[in-house]
Amino acid sequence: MNLESVTGTIVIEARNVDKHFDGTQALKGVTLALRAGEIHCLVGENGAGKSTLAKVFAGEVRPDGGQIIQNGVEVTFSGPIAALQAGVVLVHQELNLVGAMTVAENVAMGREPSHYGFVDKARLRQMSNSYTQEVGLHVNPDTPVERLNIADQQLVEIAHALATESRVLLLDEPTSSLARHDAAALLKLLRGIAHSGRAVLLISHQLDEVLSCADRITVFRDGALVASMPGHGATERDLIKLMTGRDFSSMYRLVTHVDPTKKPVFEVEHLQAPGVKDASFVVRPGEIVGIGGLVGSGRTELLMALYGATRITGGHATLEGTPYAPMSPSDALSHGVGLVPENRKEEGLVLDLAIRDNICLAVLPRLNRGPLVSVRAESQLVKNWISRLRIKLSSSMKAASSLSGGNQQKVVLSKVLSTKPKVLLLDEPTRGIDVGAKAEVHELMSELAAEGIAIVFVTSVLPELLMGSDRIVVMRGGRTVADLDGKTVDEETVMQYAFQG
Repeated sequence: MNLESVTGTIVIEARNVDKHFDGTQALKGVTLALRAGEIHCLVGENGAGKSTLAKVFAGEVRPDGGQIIQNGVEVTFSGPIAALQAGVVLVHQELNLVGAMTVAENVAMGREPSHYGFVDKARLRQMSNSYTQEVGLHVNPDTPVERLNIADQQLVEIAHALATESRVLLLDEPTSSLARHDAAALLKLLRGIAHSGRAVLLISHQLDEVLSCADRITVFRDGALVASMPGHGATERDLIKLMTGRDFSSMYRLVTHVDPTKKPVFEVEHLQAPGVKDASFVVRPGEIVGIGGLVGSGRTELLMALYGATRITGGHATLEGTPYAPMSPSDALSHGVGLVPENRKEEGLVLDLAIRDNICLAVLPRLNRGPLVSVRAESQLVKNWISRLRIKLSSSMKAASSLSGGNQQKVVLSKVLSTKPKVLLLDEPTRGIDVGAKAEVHELMSELAAEGIAIVFVTSVLPELLMGSDRIVVMRGGRTVADLDGKTVDEETVMQYAFQG
């Protein structure tokens, strides 16, 4: 069938679908249609029911009530394979690739061309190349997937989905582990896939991405569909209010705790480091300083130097009036400077370790009683942080990988805050988490500032930068080019400095 010939028609739909898990209603009478040629985005907080609906469409979860209609006919998928055979495929947030197998083998998995009962290697490579080229991936088909970066692995997963001749492509948080430019490239690819006549369902917490690509946006809250609208004309403010029931401005409202008469706790003057040419700013106890700028402006590199992950090569910094030049991250922590890194999965957590072990990782020597770690002290520390940060979990003994993105971020924060920092560095602290968790992170920042902790945070989200900062330092080309009052500055001024200096 020519996919383009059916653009705009309903390919698959849910009608009054219900689903319960252990007494909790995950879906409440959800009715939603996916159309050929459209990117349909689902948004909502964690636990709103988005992933559950995608799994119902993909045959991974059997609904308790309602119907799934495909091409006008009611269907009941016995499992993912049956859905796959019907042209419905789900790309999970955690990729389902076999690392030791080649790109070609992963792309063609389940549809390997054969000759006299054996896999035809030449046709396998040819088949793989046709789909990897369609998704813009140019690699040797014999390359083991484990050698590829995460962005290219994501493309292999999508190429595999296309190789199944799917008409419905479901993607659950596909950009959560990608850098911004890789995420933009993926969204452009999805637009091309939709234009081919396929129906695309995209689940994402990144509202800016949703607004940039969605033909239609549907909002879930507590298992129910609360609104559905065209992507054109929708705003982030509208979506947040629908998702949370709260007004946008209340999500990141800053209550200032800084005393301008107090001396700065942290001073950076003409600092130079890899990726940083000339950076200067100060931060006082209880002050939240936001670092703005474009990708590549040197924001992350500045934090890495201040944390001792890279070497300061020029200028100087002082901490409480004493020269500060950390030789390593452990040196920075010993001086009271902690960092929550941008990539929590690779730099902030040991995903296979238990949640409690991750929380205690940076303070194990403090928990020692002789040669052994005090189980009582460890348990008390873990209990305190789980309670204070409202980390949602079934057991602290489960692996950190079992948590949602927002709760993983809270574990990283717990680990760093356990060291009792005087200065807290936060690099994109709300990336890849839902809006409710974002609000909780900003609330925590305000609480920590009230306790006198000096906070420096990097964010690419302008509303968060403007609403959550006492002062805003703008970087461009590795240099600080502006130091602005967070209470009076506007978005246009920040962007003007970011682009023009």
